[in-house]
Amino acid sequence: MKTQLLILAITLWSFTSFGQEDGYINTMLSTMESMDNASSKEDYLKCASQFERIATAEKSKWLPYYYGANSLIIMSFDETDGNEKDLILDRAQLMLDQAFELAPEESELFTIQAFLYPSRIMVDPMGRGMLYMEKMFQSLATAKALNPENPRIYFLEGVNMLNMPPSMGGGSEAAKPILEEADAKFKAFQNEDPLWPKWGEEANLAELKKVQ
Repeated sequence: MKTQLLILAITLWSFTSFGQEDGYINTMLSTMESMDNASSKEDYLKCASQFERIATAEKSKWLPYYYGANSLIIMSFDETDGNEKDLILDRAQLMLDQAFELAPEESELFTIQAFLYPSRIMVDPMGRGMLYMEKMFQSLATAKALNPENPRIYFLEGVNMLNMPPSMGGGSEAAKPILEEADAKFKAFQNEDPLWPKWGEEANLAELKKVQ
């Protein structure tokens, strides 16, 4: 009788766990779709708040914090007021910090951290350029060391090189091989997790067309 009760308890727990995981995945996918379709700062803010609520409920998951931060970073690029931009990025950084606590050696987190820094620079290019460029390069180097097959690293490197003056080693010729490497890695990259980051491939192709 005790054995039967134990089996029943385990079975019920399994069904509950699977149901909770399915609910988490479905909610994440729905919010990710909303983020993909976002077209205004209000849309991105709504998505970031939803990802933050998911993260609060799913305390062991780093991806909700990742996507929440990403929503805010994208939102920040459209903000013209420097003080407001910094406030948005402060909130994004808090989400990233929480994600790093859960997954301190995740390449994707260092990649999205690198994506945050250019928006910081835009607030005060002359005053912040050197500091945050160095931080960006450090983040990308760490991301590459953790997972050299992550295509988003090479995409960000290529875009940065494309926008850097030729006098500093940048420009189209310098960016082209990096963007081509990113394209190859996007095509080769595989991850069965339906929630895994997929951004960057189309944007990389658009940048690649500029240099060909």
